[in-house]
Amino acid sequence: MLMKNNLFTDSEERDIREMIDTMKKFLVKQYADGKMLRNFHPKMHGCLKGTLKIKKNLPEHLKQGLFKDEKNYDAWIRFSNAPPKIQSDTRSSGRGLAIKVLEVDGPVMEPDPMGIPSQNFLMTTSPILSAWNIRMYKKAMYAVLFGFIEQLKFALHPRHWRSIYLTLKHSKKHENLLSQTYFSGGAFRFGPDLFVKFVLQPLQPDLGYTLEDPKSDHFLKEQLKKDMENDAHGFILGVQIHEDESKQPLENTSIEWEAPVTPLAELILPAQDFDFPERMAFGEQLEFSPWIGLLDHEPVGGINRARKLVYKEMAAFRKGL
Repeated sequence: MLMKNNLFTDSEERDIREMIDTMKKFLVKQYADGKMLRNFHPKMHGCLKGTLKIKKNLPEHLKQGLFKDEKNYDAWIRFSNAPPKIQSDTRSSGRGLAIKVLEVDGPVMEPDPMGIPSQNFLMTTSPILSAWNIRMYKKAMYAVLFGFIEQLKFALHPRHWRSIYLTLKHSKKHENLLSQTYFSGGAFRFGPDLFVKFVLQPLQPDLGYTLEDPKSDHFLKEQLKKDMENDAHGFILGVQIHEDESKQPLENTSIEWEAPVTPLAELILPAQDFDFPERMAFGEQLEFSPWIGLLDHEPVGGINRARKLVYKEMAAFRKGL
């Protein structure tokens, strides 16, 4: 069940501090001769402009926070690969899509470093987070960041086998970033009475690889550039609603929710060029966190409790603050 007041315990705080120290050590080692990128999702395919269009006539119980009124919001959308080291797009991996909805109305949890009130959504192609508590998250992160020997040590422990299985199950090869379904992983409050997970479903799920040349190490970006040259694309943002703890657990992120997706908004990406130095630099500077957003959409669960400290401190560390 959900921890009261969504606070972390003393032991969780110790694990989080150790996690942050581990991530800092990795960045110092990985980028000893250059600018630090993110610990995870360092390979950015592009940062695109978009519009989030809240649907009209939503049911009254879903008119909460960002979705309380029919309205259009400007947004930035960052596409990425999940692994901590930059690698070829041809390999199996999780992909990320982060959304920053601008000029939102209402009380926010944390101010956006941009100086604009925003609602962030951090999503990946996996419907679950395979490390389902902070202690497991810490151990799995260390193994992922520090190479084969540490991964072998992690793999030898039977308690870690389910996490490894789930990671491999949801790590896939992808042909096109615009045809994927993306998930929030953790759960969120949705107004005073509901808990939800967010799901982003593509308007064109059949899009694939259409370039004439064989796939390069950066083909996902090349395909995205081609698709966005002349045509608009988009997604439907919806929610799965928590009704039964056995089918939609709030703390255990390794269990995929059994619940229909209710559409709330449309995310439209107009035709655009995004592959130029100023835009790429802007995308690298953007900070995303599930805690940058409206109080009505407060993150819940252990992994989200960890992200509150980790994201904020690691963003400052990358920027030398």
